[in-house]
Amino acid sequence: MSGLLLTALVLPGVAGVVLWLSGSGASGLRRIALGFALPQLVVAVAILRATARGEILVHGFGGWAPPFGIVFVADRLAALFVVLLAVLLLATLWALRPKVHGEEAVARSLPPLFLLVFGLNGSFLTGDLFNLFVMFEVVLLSSYLLLQVPGGERSLSAAYPNIAINLVAALLFFIGVGLIYGATGTVNLAGIAEGIGDADPALRTAAIAMLVVAFSVKAGLIPFLYWLPATYPVLKGPVAALFAGMMTKLGVYALARTLPLFMRDTPIPSILVWVGAASSLIAVIAALSEFELRRLLGFHITSQVGYMVLGLALLSHATIAGALFYLVHHVLVKTALFFVADDLERTSETRDLRSMTAGAAGPAVAFAFVVAGFSLAGLPPFSGFFAKLGLLRGLFVVSEWALLGVLLVASIFTLASMLKVWLYAFGAPASAESTGWWSSAPLLGMVALSIALAVSAGPVFAFAEATATQLLQVDDYLAAVASVQDSRIPAGLEVLP
Repeated sequence: MSGLLLTALVLPGVAGVVLWLSGSGASGLRRIALGFALPQLVVAVAILRATARGEILVHGFGGWAPPFGIVFVADRLAALFVVLLAVLLLATLWALRPKVHGEEAVARSLPPLFLLVFGLNGSFLTGDLFNLFVMFEVVLLSSYLLLQVPGGERSLSAAYPNIAINLVAALLFFIGVGLIYGATGTVNLAGIAEGIGDADPALRTAAIAMLVVAFSVKAGLIPFLYWLPATYPVLKGPVAALFAGMMTKLGVYALARTLPLFMRDTPIPSILVWVGAASSLIAVIAALSEFELRRLLGFHITSQVGYMVLGLALLSHATIAGALFYLVHHVLVKTALFFVADDLERTSETRDLRSMTAGAAGPAVAFAFVVAGFSLAGLPPFSGFFAKLGLLRGLFVVSEWALLGVLLVASIFTLASMLKVWLYAFGAPASAESTGWWSSAPLLGMVALSIALAVSAGPVFAFAEATATQLLQVDDYLAAVASVQDSRIPAGLEVLP
């Protein structure tokens, strides 16, 4: 079973190299990419099935075990993220068509797209803090490459703040890793969890705060959000959809992984709760003032990431389960909305809602927007209703009335934003030359998954509850990592103090 982890990590890396070295045209490269994306999804589903039974998969890279080697670990949380990423990759490649988005743009996008998936999967599966830092840098490098695919002044102007703030975050991350290593003698996540309690409290808090700032930058939380919405309009539409669905979730994943392991006894979770609440409200207010569709949706991403972070930071079983269910809903719905934005911008030949030709995108896109947009607002019977209900129930269980009120107000503003998009972009009958149902197949596929999530809300929420239980019971994670047998170190060799 542990070989599945290595396959999930290596496969996108191999795909990226093959695509870079291939001399095929854009259509050929796309076929090769799809050929790698399908087995990636199969492997991801196999990991999810194995971990759904409660098993924690562990693989010592190169046969080395901690503290000498890096381990890859898959529990329910990691498997969930790996599956969601595999689904988004397949949908993105399906939607990214040379005839629609340009031969050169598709050819230039595919290799760094798989490099991005390699970095994200490595981040989700690693059990080593320094390796998480390395994978963050791989993700950032591939992001910069994808930002430059369209070319032009806007690509450069979006890259400058992206690079600047992420370099600062990387520096803080690196320093935080160094301080934690100095305090615990290890960068293995399980080892840190076991040794961090003996560290000086002030040093421990300072080190963890640096990590949290780096994770918050990646998640786009207040006050680090304003560079993020500027990047989405630059990317090619389907690539922007993958970014919207998964990139900020890297920061959410890092927080979900580390908060229960070694941050519980610090003031950091209490601060993050209110950072998440502020992000949920301030970002949605910013979205209300926007008329560039992808920027509007970008601010919404930060708003809804705030929902997830406050649920995770409360470190309650009920709120963590609600946050995880909400995350699944958000990944599917936000990806669908960015596919909608891509269709609207191409059919109307503008990015400004006020200049869009109402009804130009056609009934397929309008149907998708109704499901995805009003699911984002939390209206029944869509998946967003069950997602927000689960999170609000969690806040009710822990008696967080102020936070519950903040999320309800943010939901009202989200609905107002979606109504604004509907009135400008769909407030007229569809034109005869509008986008057809078949050409919108990737979008409709994501919408179908969102509908399936609403229909199967009970079983999925049960999985989220089991994942929350596993996250809070850190002893199981520690025991799984400790069970790795080192095949490279001679018996009797001890680690120097």
